[in-house]
Amino acid sequence: MEKVKGRLLAEKRKIEEAEERRKARDGKKIAKEVQAQKLRERAKQKKEETESVKNWRKQRQQSGFARGDNDGEMGLDFEDGKTFEMSDKRRPGVATGDRSGGKARQGGGKGKGKKGGADKKRKSREFKDSKSGFGGRKGLKKQNVADTTNDLRGFNKSDSSGNKKRKRNE
Repeated sequence: MEKVKGRLLAEKRKIEEAEERRKARDGKKIAKEVQAQKLRERAKQKKEETESVKNWRKQRQQSGFARGDNDGEMGLDFEDGKTFEMSDKRRPGVATGDRSGGKARQGGGKGKGKKGGADKKRKSREFKDSKSGFGGRKGLKKQNVADTTNDLRGFNKSDSSGNKKRKRNE
């Protein structure tokens, strides 16, 4: 009797597991269909938006609002009469990938007026900060740029620099 009962329970468990797997498969199919439907709706909405923008531009051009001299750009005049232009100039003393706003080389201005060891610690902190920065991408800092290539400060071979132990022995 116990064997029969065990077989019935095992068979019942197998049927339940098969039913759960079937439900999971059905659920996946439904989810896939829903996702495809969402993607179709998004594509349709994007297409409608681009069409509406094109129509708006066309209407604007027909109404004569757009000027031919600006090639579709708006001429924004400010108080001084000049239009806004991005400057191509780099800030002097700021590295290419420096996102700290130039504070990496300046030291930030904190800790001035301290005496002794604290000032020494601050200088080493400033050096580390100028090397590695305060966050952001570091890869752009390791680039050869004209400022650093032409800087020969580290190659000064005067008598005051060099190995001090070797000078004492001579």
